[in-house]
Amino acid sequence: MQDNQEKNDILFTEQQIAKRVVELGQQITQDYQDSTRPFSVIAMLKGSTYFLADLTRAIKLPLKFDFMAISQVKSANIVQVTRDIEIDIAGNDVLVVEEIVRSGLTTHYMFEHLEKFNPASINLVAMLANPDQLMINLPLNYIGFEIDYTRVVGYGLDYQEQYRNLSYIKKLRE
Repeated sequence: MQDNQEKNDILFTEQQIAKRVVELGQQITQDYQDSTRPFSVIAMLKGSTYFLADLTRAIKLPLKFDFMAISQVKSANIVQVTRDIEIDIAGNDVLVVEEIVRSGLTTHYMFEHLEKFNPASINLVAMLANPDQLMINLPLNYIGFEIDYTRVVGYGLDYQEQYRNLSYIKKLRE
């Protein structure tokens, strides 16, 4: 059971998230329904897993999906792919699924990497985004919710590998 303090820290309830994911799925379906190209969804591990599962059920199109993992060594400012996609996306319309976009640097790196596979298009859907923090121009085509700099957990977002399984998104109290 949630105490009053935790209830006050909830930014988006399970119901708000579910409603928004359905809306995003409907918009994506509408935007891609006339395309004759295959549709592929690429999700960033681990945080986007819950969002991916719910979103792909809300998209009413044939699709295939895969996962990527990217690690960032902050001390050396190095970004590298630690798990690459296994599906062929050449000529596909590709939708990248992110749980949160802050600076956009990791997502930009992911886009550059995926472009090597020659997709027809690449677009982005993020459950959460902070446009004010973006350090690079990204096509934020679909955003679940905009947030400020607040550190958040739940619905796939973690703090030290914990809290991912919360059905809602809340502020992290440190």
